[in-house]
Amino acid sequence: MTKEIQKEIVFKGIAASGGVSIGPAIVISKAKTIIEERNISAGETETEIQKFSAAIEKTKSDILELQNKLKNAIGEKDSKIFDAHMLILSDKALIDEIEKQVRADKKNIDFVFNQTIKRYVSAISSMPDSYFRERAADIKDIAERVLRNFAEGDKGSEIFENFTGQKIIVADELAPTDIAELDREKILAIVTETGAKTSHTAIMSRSLGIPAVVGIEGNPVETIRDDDIVVVDGYIGTLILHPSQNTLHIYAEKETRNEKFQSELLTETRLRPETIDGFRIQLAANIEYPDECESALKYGAAGIGLMRTEYLVFSSEYPAIPSEGEQFEIYSKIASDMKGQPVVIRTFDIGGDKLTEYFKTTPEPNPFLGWRATRIFLEHKEIMKSQIRAILRAGAFGNVKIMFPMITVFEEVEAIEKLMQDAKEELKRENLPFDEKIQKGIMIETPSAALIAEHLAKKVDFFSIGTNDLTQYTLAVDRTNKKVAGLYQPGHPSILKLINNVVTAAKQNGVWVSVCGEMAGDPAYAILLIGLGVNELSMTPSAIGPIRRLIRRIKLREIEELSRKALSFKKSDDSIQLAKDLIGKVAPEIFSVET
Repeated sequence: MTKEIQKEIVFKGIAASGGVSIGPAIVISKAKTIIEERNISAGETETEIQKFSAAIEKTKSDILELQNKLKNAIGEKDSKIFDAHMLILSDKALIDEIEKQVRADKKNIDFVFNQTIKRYVSAISSMPDSYFRERAADIKDIAERVLRNFAEGDKGSEIFENFTGQKIIVADELAPTDIAELDREKILAIVTETGAKTSHTAIMSRSLGIPAVVGIEGNPVETIRDDDIVVVDGYIGTLILHPSQNTLHIYAEKETRNEKFQSELLTETRLRPETIDGFRIQLAANIEYPDECESALKYGAAGIGLMRTEYLVFSSEYPAIPSEGEQFEIYSKIASDMKGQPVVIRTFDIGGDKLTEYFKTTPEPNPFLGWRATRIFLEHKEIMKSQIRAILRAGAFGNVKIMFPMITVFEEVEAIEKLMQDAKEELKRENLPFDEKIQKGIMIETPSAALIAEHLAKKVDFFSIGTNDLTQYTLAVDRTNKKVAGLYQPGHPSILKLINNVVTAAKQNGVWVSVCGEMAGDPAYAILLIGLGVNELSMTPSAIGPIRRLIRRIKLREIEELSRKALSFKKSDDSIQLAKDLIGKVAPEIFSVET
């Protein structure tokens, strides 16, 4: 009897980690712990609280064990994903609130804890800031583990108890702790129905080099069965069930092409990113942790175009804002590791509720439009000055530059200038070495800053255009919201015109212009940005190779004309297609691995 040929089914999602995998699926639908409400006597309350404290400590121990395991697999930087989990477990205000309610209401503590976590998750999930929505998954993950430990039967690994051989994980949701418990060699790819590019599952997948698609539509968990053969395309965000022989052949070739292409790019790291007619573009790296300098150098970055310092605030290593000395050690090490290459250190870009425990602020209805970044630290000047001093001192150990985010009005730049001067005078009095001539820059990520760029340029040495926020603020669209995702268009004529305005103002005032948003690492957008006249593109280190290859295949005059045309278009699709057509002629291999 011949085997029935099943129809190929394609599911669409978000491309979270590049790569292609073909293999058998293991389907995971995580059952939630059900907690029933019980009345308890006054004498039972302390016993409940002690048992709960033990569950918290056991969970802390579990997380530290997973963190150490992950550190050995992918390095210290990415193992810090669990810092957020440890902060939740160490939140004294949360624990005190739960214990107080148990004593007052005489309810079982696991029920009180579960209900409290649900309220937190509901509030955070409804926030407009995508950062908070993604962190809700961390809270749910850690709560489930606490409840399982409280029940004296940790079932954290049960969802993988029958996991044998190499499999493609297809799950409704997957926590980073779940991934950390697995042997990396057993995971061919990861697919989840929930999540976005900024979720910790996506971040860990990229760090481990595992192809991943998140936010998948069509409910594949209900459709796919264990050991069904599937294809995962982490480049374009697709999951294919029952792939045909033709599909399997296409994807086998695609993976071979990609491996060959990536190997070629690593041999080109010493080549100049220079156009055929002699125009050189600086290619720099965006980093978050000090040990990412190694990756930046591996891929041939000409310095660090954006060093995000927010991780210092959220790291479990620092119970509060790190001191000037702690920051100085980190910044000076990065400057030294980059061996004279420029290092742009951005001051804390923290939004709304993220610093509640430090500043006791009340929750904001829209953190993205509220108390954020430079706005916070111009009010808390002592914190900003401490960071400025640390960066100035690090400048004595390398080519360090300082950058301030979220500038919206001219007065903010004047206030920053005054604070920097005060910091310099203090360091002089204390006889501490620092870079007195350090270059100062600002992020252009709001329409207001882009429109007054000619005034701002007279106060700074460089601009860095943050295209992610510039696009969201200009088009009033949250790119993580599926309902309006199609309106998130970095190539929209309004965005290109704002960038053009910034570049024009910068050139008139002798100011350097970098782009550090996601547009910089996308070949089609990179074409438009170079044509508009930016000096530098700063991106994820692994994205540098394809952009370098592309630059060396184009002529500046040709793409300047292309960008001029794009400024006159009505729709973003027209300009992007123009750029893609050019890439298809000069470097088709750049797109061949993604299509």
